[in-house]
Amino acid sequence: MVGSSQNGESRSSRPTESALVRGLLWEFFPEQRLEILALEEEEREYALSSGCDPVEVGAYTLTSEVFVQGVLTPLLAAPLLLDEDVAHRCARFLEHLLGSGRPSIREMVSTRVTDHLLGYPENWKKFRKYVGEFLLREVRERQRYYKGPF
Repeated sequence: MVGSSQNGESRSSRPTESALVRGLLWEFFPEQRLEILALEEEEREYALSSGCDPVEVGAYTLTSEVFVQGVLTPLLAAPLLLDEDVAHRCARFLEHLLGSGRPSIREMVSTRVTDHLLGYPENWKKFRKYVGEFLLREVRERQRYYKGPF
């Protein structure tokens, strides 16, 4: 069936990748809402100054700046992972992204998140106990590109 997803909804009714990421960030990390709004305002100002129509902040930008830089990196920066609530929310966020079934989202998680975790094996060791099935599968597929105890 052309134009339909596996669950029967039309592709046109599915949110864009950016909207999906934004919605999940908004839901799982309310403490990052001001950062999301600031990125959106920055995009609007850039578009206006360039004479272009404003566009959504990209999924890669949202994931990198709001999730990786704003949530995951600070969480993993301490010698011991101290905030288990945030760790659980990070894991659920990633499971929702990877569970979306969208190849473009999976690729984004691979390059922005999985590479961040496996590139710094101490981060993976801290975070591993919180992750779900989808991220574990992703890590198994990507770990061959890294050295470290996985």
